[in-house]
Amino acid sequence: MELWDYTALELGGLIQKGEVSPTQAAKAALARMGAEQGKNNAFVTTLDEETVLKQAAEVERRLAVGEALSPLAGVPMALKDNIC
Repeated sequence: MELWDYTALELGGLIQKGEVSPTQAAKAALARMGAEQGKNNAFVTTLDEETVLKQAAEVERRLAVGEALSPLAGVPMALKDNIC
């Protein structure tokens, strides 16, 4: 099963349990976005890879010290740009 096959809550649970790192999830999302972008141009605006990986590392740091975080902390997400 690939990381993008999980629901957001399932992936969040794996991250909270330490079975998947936020960096692993971020890298998987970036790879999937890169692979799909050429096919359907789905992502109009994206964060750069460096920023995404820094944010993932920050979530990892906070989890490592036992900070209570949202169930979705570390889960990559995309938003549709035409939400009204």
